[in-house]
Amino acid sequence: MPRLAVLVGLVLIPVHSVCGDPPAPVERGQLGRDVKLRILVDKVMQPTAGWVTQEWMVKATAEAGFNVLSPRAGYERLDEVRQVAAWCKQYGIYYMPWMRGSLSAPAGAAADGKRMVWAGGGEQSLWSPNADEFWQWTTRYIVEYAKISRANPHLMGVFLDYENYSPGGQGNLYSLSYDNVILGKFAQAKGRDVPKLAPEERKPWLEKEQLHDQFAEFQVDHWRQRCRELRRAVDAHDPTFQFCIYPAPGTPFMVEATYPEWATQQAPLILADPWVYGRPSQFISQKEALELNRDKLIQGMQIPKKAGIPFIYAGGIDPVVRGADPEFSGKNAVMISETTGGYWIFYEGPTYTKQDHADYWKWFTWANRAIAAAGWEAWRQPRETPENWELAVFRSAGRPAVVAPDKAASTDYPTVRLRQENLVLLACQAGKPVEVELRASRVGQSPPLLVWEVRDPALEKIASLKTPQERAASVRFTPDRDGLYLLGASAGGAAWSIARSNVPVGFYAGQSLHIIFGAPRLYFHVPAGLKEFTLRVAGSGGETVRLNVFAPDGRQVATGQTTQQSQVEVKVPVADAADAVWSLELARADTGVLEDCTIRLDPKLPPVLSLAPEEVFRQDKP
Repeated sequence: MPRLAVLVGLVLIPVHSVCGDPPAPVERGQLGRDVKLRILVDKVMQPTAGWVTQEWMVKATAEAGFNVLSPRAGYERLDEVRQVAAWCKQYGIYYMPWMRGSLSAPAGAAADGKRMVWAGGGEQSLWSPNADEFWQWTTRYIVEYAKISRANPHLMGVFLDYENYSPGGQGNLYSLSYDNVILGKFAQAKGRDVPKLAPEERKPWLEKEQLHDQFAEFQVDHWRQRCRELRRAVDAHDPTFQFCIYPAPGTPFMVEATYPEWATQQAPLILADPWVYGRPSQFISQKEALELNRDKLIQGMQIPKKAGIPFIYAGGIDPVVRGADPEFSGKNAVMISETTGGYWIFYEGPTYTKQDHADYWKWFTWANRAIAAAGWEAWRQPRETPENWELAVFRSAGRPAVVAPDKAASTDYPTVRLRQENLVLLACQAGKPVEVELRASRVGQSPPLLVWEVRDPALEKIASLKTPQERAASVRFTPDRDGLYLLGASAGGAAWSIARSNVPVGFYAGQSLHIIFGAPRLYFHVPAGLKEFTLRVAGSGGETVRLNVFAPDGRQVATGQTTQQSQVEVKVPVADAADAVWSLELARADTGVLEDCTIRLDPKLPPVLSLAPEEVFRQDKP
């Protein structure tokens, strides 16, 4: 069973509010209205039992203060659905089966013309939202849930996931589809002959014939009719049955069809927002991150408000997202619940038998008790767990921190242009003034708008440039402690580069580093004992890139390019060249143009790319 004890030292609201008895059961109609939703989408307990929900999981969920359980697996096992609903009734909580809002379509003639076709002509192996097969499958299960709900109101609705998990997607589900089903119905309704068109020719033809707006309206009306029919079928059994849809505020299908057809006064639509899963950036403090998340939620709620529908908004949390540490996630839950109708967790990442689950479960239990007591001040309380971006980035992944060599004078660097927001590590010494020169570069018609800020190892902002500069900017500050400082910079839609620095600098490439126009050479350290590593490079459409990798002696030992696919992983054998400085080049591929691209380093490497070999960041020895 889970370790549910709440450590006294971590209690940030009155002890009786945290450690008292679980909240009394509530009526279903109160959820999201008088009582905040506290939804657990479980991917941590279920795996311990072969992805089957067992009674102890329901009991643990209730004891932790959640009031709705949505197991990630089992939507199609109706006997199990009935049993879970019965357990939820026993323990005084509610249940929503989780199911995808999409259905894989097979290869072959049976699905030809009925698969999802995007505006650019790309076809996915998913049934189109216009296909009968998609709606028959959706209706089959949801109507069964409504029948169960009539007999046991603790099955309150369904959690529908419209994220696009299938290969070849061009966004979440759904936008307009240009499949044969809907084109044929549109042509028949308009009395028009539609020529045989390749998928990529369909949208341009509709636009050329000045039919596209009519086609879009026709398809949305078709979606609405299907949604209306499903709502009526559900209402025949339980008119209070609720649809919870994700990711909110929503896709065109969600906003234009499910909003008006599934939201009723008796059953407000539950909107599961994923945009506050963690911190907006893992490199900002908890206080700033929570305030920014609150602003995101307020902005997101404007869309259903403008639509004028009955709704309950719920912000989401996902521990697997970087920056969503246990304490932050707990306080995020309280902030979300003060701002909206409650919160939900896509509970993935921790392992049930390990300490990470115990840590998250403790803070979620704490949060649920705070929410039940309306203890909204809890999310504003000072941070209890030490907050250190270096610790979060490096040691949380099981790798040691990194260090850089000392440097006596300024260095001029070759130009490597970065695009959008990127992060630079600065190896600083207490009392030694830091001077870094940044340079902006125009890209297309976008004027450079260069801004920057510096944070210390504790995530405190110590210097910044708030007035955008068009050509260059100087970063100057004097650190009060030794360590790695973080420089974040952006030039809007243009590009920026580091021209000069008097301290070692390195680009953070533990996540995608966005570069434009390639890089003549970037340097990194391969730790001792490593036999192989992988580098991931990506382009976009006609913007392609070639990655060349060089051993310490200058030999090219690996290469890969993105001409056939937008992303490629290059595996590099180390042989006997570990504990040494390697390099890479981002160059022109055989086809396409060398413009925007990203590079990401293997987690087994120090996640830093340097502009000079003598400034390479290495793993700190324990």
